[in-house]
Amino acid sequence: MKQLTEMGFALLMAALLVSSAAGQSEAREVGPLARLFPHWQEYLSLPATDRSHFTLAYVIGSSRSVPAEEIRIWYENGAGESELVLDAGGQVLNPPDLSVLAAEPIAWVNQPQGGMSVSLSFQASLELGEEIARLDTLLALEQANQAMRSVGGVAALFAPSFKTLVFLFDGAAPAAWAVHADGSRTPLIVQESQAVYRPNDRNLRDVDHLVFGRAPVRVLLDS
Repeated sequence: MKQLTEMGFALLMAALLVSSAAGQSEAREVGPLARLFPHWQEYLSLPATDRSHFTLAYVIGSSRSVPAEEIRIWYENGAGESELVLDAGGQVLNPPDLSVLAAEPIAWVNQPQGGMSVSLSFQASLELGEEIARLDTLLALEQANQAMRSVGGVAALFAPSFKTLVFLFDGAAPAAWAVHADGSRTPLIVQESQAVYRPNDRNLRDVDHLVFGRAPVRVLLDS
């Protein structure tokens, strides 16, 4: 994870060499599988207790607007062929484990034309329900920040600190509140498909938990 702090932002777009050329076949070599998962090996090398509440997420995109369901990426392992599973937004649902990465397999893609990219973000690993405890959100931020500091050395001094959780929803975001210890509520900022929460803001430091009109689908960590 020695270069993790070089990302600089919670969301990084890293262009991959999946350029097209006339006459190429449907199966195209991308290169080492690890190229699709920058910093994943370093993340997995952290003690499990130090990464229980955050993860790195990878979204495969197409510069030609090819939908995720038409993108197929696979690699060979000891048992045969394994395929990366993408959700509707292109996020990889089954990133490889350390044993797969150690084997240094080559990745292939079924897109002969157009360019592709991988988007890397820090996400909170929480039980996504209509109520989420404040302590869990704090732990997600703390672990992500600690990971940045512990592996970055001097470079970590220039990396942004994660202070914000961005809750993403399918469709328009519902009403959302921070519930204080005395039972009072403060509405969260809601815009389009997102609700934003900064647990260390002065007026939110005594919050006990968050309440949403419906459960979010994922939670980004941001500065």
